[in-house]
Amino acid sequence: MSFRRQNDLMQLLRQRFAQLKQQVQDYDRQLNQSTEKALNHSHRFHQGLFEQTGASLSQCIAQMEKDMTALERLSRHPGSEATFEYLCQQFSDRYQAVNQAMAATGVQVAGTKFKSRRQWQQRPHSQYQWIAQSVMSNSNSAYAELRKHQNWASRLEQKIRELEQKLDLHQGQEKIKLQNDILATHKRLGQCRQAMTYIEERIAQLEKRGHR
Repeated sequence: MSFRRQNDLMQLLRQRFAQLKQQVQDYDRQLNQSTEKALNHSHRFHQGLFEQTGASLSQCIAQMEKDMTALERLSRHPGSEATFEYLCQQFSDRYQAVNQAMAATGVQVAGTKFKSRRQWQQRPHSQYQWIAQSVMSNSNSAYAELRKHQNWASRLEQKIRELEQKLDLHQGQEKIKLQNDILATHKRLGQCRQAMTYIEERIAQLEKRGHR
């Protein structure tokens, strides 16, 4: 990613984060005592995203402000493109997770009526259960699933490169649309890589069982 494109992306991220920060402030102000009590000890995020429990999302915003500070610093230093892209993907994952947490609060409150805290905390890979159904049988099917995700990741990386090459050719709303497409594709790439990590863990478990 070129230095100029990093600056364009930072401008978009600043706008998105300012909007999210206001939304979270409004969300936290509207929390009632019942919701706060129900979610008091709940882990609402994957452990790789936030170390946060409870209903309030202000801790998440504090973490994302640190991300923005790091991204601002990296955007001013040529030669840090790889680290910048990694942190940008991490920020995008956190941004999406906070939005989903706000939208899913009612469902999570209802869930605490039927689940203990211990049960709630034992679901770090629940979003990949659809993959688990297809790779549980043997390591051969798991490797096939991994190759499929590797191919998807390669295509998404190529799409990001193609979109970035078009940025300098557009201005105004068309450029903003391209930037949004790049962010969305980065998000999909991050999800694909997370799924690959999960599949690799499943392969290790299957092969370990096979050697017993």
